[in-house]
Amino acid sequence: MKKILITGAGQKSFIGRNLKEALQGTYMIFAPGHGELELLNYKALESFVKINKVDIIIHAAIHVPLFNGSEKEYFNDMQMFLNIEKISFFVEKVLYFGSGAEYNKANDICMVKEEMIGNSIPITEYGLAKYTMNIIARQSVNIYNLRLFGIFGKYELWELKFISNLCCKAICNLPLTIRKDCSFDFLYIDDLVTIVKWFLENIPEYHDYNVCYGKPYLLTELAALVKEISLTNQDIVLLDEQKNLDYTADNTRLRNELHGFTFISMQTAIKELYEYYLMNKRLINFEILRKSE
Repeated sequence: MKKILITGAGQKSFIGRNLKEALQGTYMIFAPGHGELELLNYKALESFVKINKVDIIIHAAIHVPLFNGSEKEYFNDMQMFLNIEKISFFVEKVLYFGSGAEYNKANDICMVKEEMIGNSIPITEYGLAKYTMNIIARQSVNIYNLRLFGIFGKYELWELKFISNLCCKAICNLPLTIRKDCSFDFLYIDDLVTIVKWFLENIPEYHDYNVCYGKPYLLTELAALVKEISLTNQDIVLLDEQKNLDYTADNTRLRNELHGFTFISMQTAIKELYEYYLMNKRLINFEILRKSE
């Protein structure tokens, strides 16, 4: 049984928590919290990996503010990643989650391909950190960037995340509000889990992949799906007619690698998520939801 270290898999996490839940039983999972393993401390990371004889690292942790109030987003994200890169020579492989922000979210990102990385340099600390990580991953022996765009599913922050927020509003009989419309590429968390499993067991041809659904949806189209699935009579309300920047990608490289992998349909994915919130309605704070947009 392979031993896998998942960073960022605490109770309040989204991707890491889902991966931990899905991979347990098939693999021996280590998912230490921040208090148990400080990724900014290389010596602590090295000791943990060697003592537990970790085979694979899945890096899902992201920057959190320092206790002194200093953000240091680029510094923290990069130091965590570089510590993992330094320890990568002791493990079989490292998987981490990049971001569509690598293409620079100051502009429309429309069906971008991996070869287009670098055409525009990111202007945010987060995007620049992910962009830098990708350069390192491409030059590495065993580090692989699973570049995410929009991910949705259980355990995400329903207060902020678009599809979960709409599902909760439909359940609570509130209008389905959208700040601005745009084309977006959302991937269901269950598909990401299946994709990660493939990368755990295979040697990919490339070191970075656009991990996305590959079919753009307007936010208004997704709201219409939520309305149809929930049978709500509430209106879809577009708060601003001005269009937002698109955020979509081409996933041909990924599909060629996975040979016939079939994505869960958007209708099925949203239905499953809606039913999850319906069964866990106690998780929804109506007052917070009512004030969210």
